[in-house]
Amino acid sequence: MKKLLILFLAVLNLSFQTKENLNTVFNNSLISDTESNISRLNPIRIIAIDEENNRIKTNYIALENLLKEATGNQSWFVTQSEEATTTVEIKSVDIHSGWITLGKTYSGFLNMDEGETIEFFNPFVNYEIIDNKPMFETYPTHIDDANINYIQSGGILKRAENDYVLLTPVVFGAHEKRVIYSATSSDLENWTFQDKKILGTDQIPFAKKTGNVFSTGNPLELKNGTFLVLLGVEQPNGNYTSAHMIINKELEILQSPQEIKIPEWHGPSQNSFPLAITKHKDLFRVLFHRRSSKFIESEIHEITTKNILNLLDKNKGMHSSKIIQKAKTETGYLHGKADDASYISFHSELYILLGSEELPSEYLTSFNREYGLLKLENNKWIHDKRSPLLINPVSIHNKYPEYDWASDHLGGFISPMFKDSFLYLFLTFGTDNPDYLLSGIKIKTTLQD
Repeated sequence: MKKLLILFLAVLNLSFQTKENLNTVFNNSLISDTESNISRLNPIRIIAIDEENNRIKTNYIALENLLKEATGNQSWFVTQSEEATTTVEIKSVDIHSGWITLGKTYSGFLNMDEGETIEFFNPFVNYEIIDNKPMFETYPTHIDDANINYIQSGGILKRAENDYVLLTPVVFGAHEKRVIYSATSSDLENWTFQDKKILGTDQIPFAKKTGNVFSTGNPLELKNGTFLVLLGVEQPNGNYTSAHMIINKELEILQSPQEIKIPEWHGPSQNSFPLAITKHKDLFRVLFHRRSSKFIESEIHEITTKNILNLLDKNKGMHSSKIIQKAKTETGYLHGKADDASYISFHSELYILLGSEELPSEYLTSFNREYGLLKLENNKWIHDKRSPLLINPVSIHNKYPEYDWASDHLGGFISPMFKDSFLYLFLTFGTDNPDYLLSGIKIKTTLQD
């Protein structure tokens, strides 16, 4: 009886150790508002100043959030103005008195007048960058004597235990040409770039001959063990169209790329591409990006069906079609370029990681693509009001120079995979030369002991 009791308590303890949903996996890494980072109706404001001791009080009362430890013990910061122009380290937080003691200023000048708005920021309370560097030990710069601009993620698939493939669209020139290659790994942390072309626009009849093709979202495994891969394809007129192909585990193309036959999402007169695909509770879901020369006119839509091939190939069997993000009517980080999203299934619940590049504002997320979280509840997508939750280090690289290469915004297309109590996400960090560097981050999905 005693042994059974001990076993029961052990199982009970384990159940409490596992975080129940993906929202609880993430901490509040950017605090811009006392209620909601998205609505921003109650921004963080300075309400008291102690110049002699270099400390401030604000209208934010949940100060215990500023005591959350980062994965590498990185500091919390106070930031001010667009793109964290001003960055000041936080030395200590007294949750009883409310005083926040400031340390060194790493960029800009902090306006400490009463009523001034600030943000609290520590991206590393949510993730660590794998090895604190770009993905490859020797980062590729040339393919077939052609200079690479950058490599991006384009969806990850698991072929077998300890056998992963990341599709890697490679950009040449100023987006003059994009070709799909791949990288392989046995542990999601050490990757080898495979210098073997999978697909280029020269293989696609409806594409611009020397143009862009890229894969998006994790490939969907079909019943016969093959994989459906979503594609964005540049057309001869420069617009993008939505397409898909089917490959096997050896990355051989079994069904050539073809346009998705849903009228709203193909053809030369429109400009769009798919973002992600999944199956959840017997319903297939696909996310699409509506492009526009004006960022604020961009949109993300979701369609659902019970027969994915019938819908994509014949435009039959659509269950629903809804707008997930309409940039011009959104607030917060969502008010801008809506161009990346990925499905994540966690404990039988479905989520979206949504990337958006906010138009100019007085907030850190101005002109930065960052990622927030949505959860499907009663067939409605509900935003985590703390979003964005995944943010690049921006100006804090002035204290931590090892992140200088990651100081610009994040880039798509984000590719998720779970392994050993971690959520791995593969994406690019923006820099100046090249435009982006492919990397991976990992997020612990269980509580610390």
